[in-house]
Amino acid sequence: MPKSNQRQNKNQSQPETKELKQIEIDETIVSGKTSTLNVGDNSSITVPIEDFLEHLGAFHGIEDNDQAKEIHWEVFEQKLEKVLGNTNLEVNQNNLKKYLKYLKQNLTIPCLVKGIEEFEWEEYYTMGPGSKQEYRKLKKKQPSYIDKFNLLKLELDNKLDTKDGILAVLERTKDNLNFTLPLADLQAVVEDSVDAELLEDYAMWFFSYL
Repeated sequence: MPKSNQRQNKNQSQPETKELKQIEIDETIVSGKTSTLNVGDNSSITVPIEDFLEHLGAFHGIEDNDQAKEIHWEVFEQKLEKVLGNTNLEVNQNNLKKYLKYLKQNLTIPCLVKGIEEFEWEEYYTMGPGSKQEYRKLKKKQPSYIDKFNLLKLELDNKLDTKDGILAVLERTKDNLNFTLPLADLQAVVEDSVDAELLEDYAMWFFSYL
């Protein structure tokens, strides 16, 4: 096409300057909490900067998050396969014995633990109609998820079952009372420790593959 025709088409395709409405973005978008958009007809919209940025990225990264979760789970399953020595990850008597052996070799005993959430007997009082007064009284003799315990030992193979999994013998720190509780209900008091990771992995395996 001749250049003269190209210039002619270009001139025809552009609207006159006076027909365009000027859009201005207030400089506070980069330094403040809100952004004011002027749309040229004396009207404006004030947008919180957090909402503005969130809107721009609302759908960005969703696929990446799902992919990251999938990769994380694959890594977790590979770790379980090494612990159990096979690709059958279901919670059964044989795998419980293997996991018990693994924990005895790697978990620090004694170690300080607490409940992940309310123990089963407590739910009637924390989530149900049980009275607070009775709850306080029972906690003197019953283990509570807010208590701290020294994990003294893990029970022997002959006490394993798929209902409760590995059992832990505990000593409550405030009064030295002893309790036996499912290990899957416990977490390490010291976060970001080897023991914390071991207990978290075991609980995730037990509740995911039961």
